[in-house]
Amino acid sequence: EFTGIFPEKDAEVPKNRYTKWFDYDKIVQSIVIRSRHSGDFLTITDGAGNIRHKSLKDYMITEKIPQGLRNEIPVVAMGSHVLWLIGWRVSEAFKVGKDTRRVLEVKWRRRP
Repeated sequence: EFTGIFPEKDAEVPKNRYTKWFDYDKIVQSIVIRSRHSGDFLTITDGAGNIRHKSLKDYMITEKIPQGLRNEIPVVAMGSHVLWLIGWRVSEAFKVGKDTRRVLEVKWRRRP
């Protein structure tokens, strides 16, 4: 569920496992909520502080996400770039930062 855009530039971004905030101006294509696809990747910070792409498959293996669960975890994606592996990780490329002007809030709620 895409719940809104709010312009509070200096607002502190809260922490919540099932609600995330993204720099709206960095989203240049439509985003969708879907299952994982071959070729999906996240932008992460490695141990040395460098930003790099990591395949979603490799990330799931590194995080020891059980193989039977991997296709069940939804992703928020712009093409093959995963903004959010819901319940797990947000891509560094879309995080709210000091230069963020507009913020997109995305909430994940399971249907009853």
